[in-house]
Amino acid sequence: MRFLSTLALPFVLATPVTNAQDWPAYLGDGTAIVKGTMNGDWKSSPPKTLWKKEIGKGCTSWAIANDRAIVGGNDGKQDTWWCFDAPSGDLLWKHSYKQALDPKLYEGGPNCTPTIDDGLVYTLSKTGKLFCLKLSDGTVAWEKDLANDFAGRAPDWGYSASPTIHGDLLLTLPSGKKGALYALDKKTGKTVWNSTNDARPGYAAPVITKLKGTTAALVFHGRNLLAYDLDKNGAVLFDQSWRTPWDVNASNPQLHNNKLFIASGYGMGYAVVDVSGSKPKMVHKESETRMIFQNSLLVDGDIIGVFGDKNIDAELIRMDLASGDVRWKVKLPGTRGSSLLVGDQLVCLLETGDLLTGTATKDKFTETGRLKILDKRCWSSIAYANGRLFARNNNGQAVCLDASK
Repeated sequence: MRFLSTLALPFVLATPVTNAQDWPAYLGDGTAIVKGTMNGDWKSSPPKTLWKKEIGKGCTSWAIANDRAIVGGNDGKQDTWWCFDAPSGDLLWKHSYKQALDPKLYEGGPNCTPTIDDGLVYTLSKTGKLFCLKLSDGTVAWEKDLANDFAGRAPDWGYSASPTIHGDLLLTLPSGKKGALYALDKKTGKTVWNSTNDARPGYAAPVITKLKGTTAALVFHGRNLLAYDLDKNGAVLFDQSWRTPWDVNASNPQLHNNKLFIASGYGMGYAVVDVSGSKPKMVHKESETRMIFQNSLLVDGDIIGVFGDKNIDAELIRMDLASGDVRWKVKLPGTRGSSLLVGDQLVCLLETGDLLTGTATKDKFTETGRLKILDKRCWSSIAYANGRLFARNNNGQAVCLDASK
């Protein structure tokens, strides 16, 4: 990568994402960007802790809608999905089922962030137990099993791709030989269609976007990234090979002006691919700038995110997607972290339990506050809804902070 010279350019958001400040799924609406304002002056007015909970081990993040905050954990014998009143932290309901902790080189527990849509909640266990629950009381509307019902194959660390809503459909990734991607009726769980391709399971949730005049789902599988045509029952639009050790492709891809950004860890790095033609064409790549499972933000044609790897310290980087030129980078503690944007205020939760905020213009990052809110390790993404920040660590500590003006 090359460094850009300092540019005094205005900060411009990507395409507006939400009007309401709910956060109903992984990365909110999938972008981790919210319109509005947030208190960023944490040195003189730090956010107050509203409530704390013990939720069990896991790496699920939060889904928040209608002042209901949902998150999952495991107590060593079962998964539990908790629904808290967002302002007070009062428990509204919980849903539990038998599930092994399975702590393979990490604390274990469920990986998938729940999804809230139209009065329903969708949860997925690491072995593929898919539940549709009523948001009102947590009762089961329907359930499926990705392994038994769709001949699914979980990746080595369990299913991690959060269920994704597209209109009347729920997109899920069994990654079975009968089809990698399934579109279910979100009200009933019945299969509407499925792709017919076979693909190794990955860890990233589908990203829905517009591509060549059609609606597409970008899916980062274990050994490639595929674009599926959602208007044609999952027909494959393109296939970009991306072979990462242990098939760990987990970070969200980004598409801007027919340029596709993908990144992984374990020495793989990042790449930008031109997908405007009949076949993908590599534009630029670099192996030292890595994301194991951290999320990225797409802001005014730039990528912003906490980059790092198992043996590479974390850095907050702003990069021009088209060229790979780095506008700036800032060293951070730990090796990874998640990020979100509220208006012009960037928030990062680092694996060390440090939460920081600041403004990320084209020319520099200006930190405006940093707090220690949790014990390490914090691997699930930070969430924001209606002036509140929601975080958890792998061991099951959960916290809600008031970050409103």
